Amino acid sequence: MRGQARRRAILDAALECFLAKGVAGATLEEVLDLSRSSTGSVYHHFGNKVELAATLYLETLESYQRGFLSRLEQLHGAREGIEGMVRHHLRWVRENPRLARYLTHCREPEVVEASEKRAQELNARFFSAVLGWLGQYAREGEIRRLPADLYLALWLGPSDEFTRIWLAGDRAEARLRTASRVLAGAAWDALKAS
Repeated sequence: MRGQARRRAILDAALECFLAKGVAGATLEEVLDLSRSSTGSVYHHFGNKVELAATLYLETLESYQRGFLSRLEQLHGAREGIEGMVRHHLRWVRENPRLARYLTHCREPEVVEASEKRAQELNARFFSAVLGWLGQYAREGEIRRLPADLYLALWLGPSDEFTRIWLAGDRAEARLRTASRVLAGAAWDALKAS
């Protein structure tokens, strides 16, 4: 395996091991065995297990955010965007349940510390773009004027909480379809101008 393919194999193996045992519980040897990689490959690409876990988190977060913003640009109008992005979030979780579980459940303190600075940069850019989009519709009177943190809590907070529960449970597809419809409508009802 060559450079990027080896790196991807290590990240994929790490995801499996970290989901099964947590970052602290998984050993580097398990990641190496599953990825069929050498110790040197891990140290070359990541440095150590914590950096590997942080890289996996950051790359997943960045990919999610990039997809979110790309989809948001394709939607027209406040209602279409607000409802559409709830559906997008739930669809992403359905299509990427292991990555979603990692983002929400594998945040051990040493991984948080190793990823904190870059995560803050990614989140600052992401939330700036999202709030800019919302602000345009608030100025036009289509949605309520609210503090930034309330926009995000009302818009995506319920669907984010639902996905945590869904990921921890039986992951019934019908329940996800119902949630998509109900939560998209609830987000619009919470944010639309009266």
